[in-house]
Parts: sequence; structure tokens; C-alpha cells
Amino acid sequence: MFFNAVFCFAQSAEGRYSSRMTRDGVIYFIMPKSIKDLSGIKKFEYDITLLNWSDTATVNFTFESVSMIIPDDIYLKSGNHDYKSLSSSSLFIDIKKNHYEIRISSKFLVRDIEKAFNTTISPVFTFRQEGIEKRAAYKPGAWKKERKKLSDIFKLYRYSK
Repeated sequence: MFFNAVFCFAQSAEGRYSSRMTRDGVIYFIMPKSIKDLSGIKKFEYDITLLNWSDTATVNFTFESVSMIIPDDIYLKSGNHDYKSLSSSSLFIDIKKNHYEIRISSKFLVRDIEKAFNTTISPVFTFRQEGIEKRAAYKPGAWKKERKKLSDIFKLYRYSK
């Protein structure tokens, strides 16, 4: 009985990612996750694709905003460190009542993503629209649970290289 009780409280990465073997190597897809500590936007959800033959990660994110301007200066911040995206492009813009839903695809160095996600402080996604900084972060309790899952997924990625 004791084993079952301990096992129930473990934070498993199962269901948070999927992986597939391809001719070129292994693809890891970190499933979409909504994060709730927002500033200047209504909704924020992101996913990550890692390829074990590449040193970059694709970070796609969707957010809702009153502006339809494509964001620039996309960063992942962690403590005193800012990790700038290498590139970004718009995947779509859609009208949602009195605001817009925008989906962006960005590239980051995998080592930067790992550093940002490997701290006790929640990473913060930031970008600018019309010169105004927008941000999205995990709430502290949510980050505490999520951090272990992401750490395990990144370990799998590193071991497969």
C-alpha cells in the first residue's frame, strides 16, 4: 500500500511528450501547454519540437491580443538570463470577437531552452507588439510541477544524441 501512495504523487512526463523514430533520428514533441501568468495578452500556449540531429528547437506559441501586429524581439527569460530566438515567423492570424489569435513559430538553441527550463524560477516568454512588451510565465506552483517533467524530457533528448 505504501508504494501505491508514493507512486500516485510522482510527476511523470508521460502524456507531456511524444517521440518518433525517423530515418534521420528521433523527434521529440513536447505537447501544447497553456501558461497562466500573463501580461498584455489574453491566452498563451506553447509547444516544442526537438530533433536529435539538430542543435535548435522549434518553439511554437499561440496567444490572443488586441493587436494583430506580428511580434518581434522574442525572448525566453530565466532569472538574469535572456535567450533570444534565432528566427520567427507567423503561422496564422485569426479574428476572435474583439481580439486576434496569433500563432508564431520560433527557433531557439536547445542549450538555451534547457538552461531557461532548468531553474527553480519560472521561465518567461516575452515579445514586443508595437513596441509594448508582452509576457507569459508559469505560476509558481504550476512551474514546480512542470519543471521535473521538462527536465526528464530534455534528458531523453540528450541521451538520444
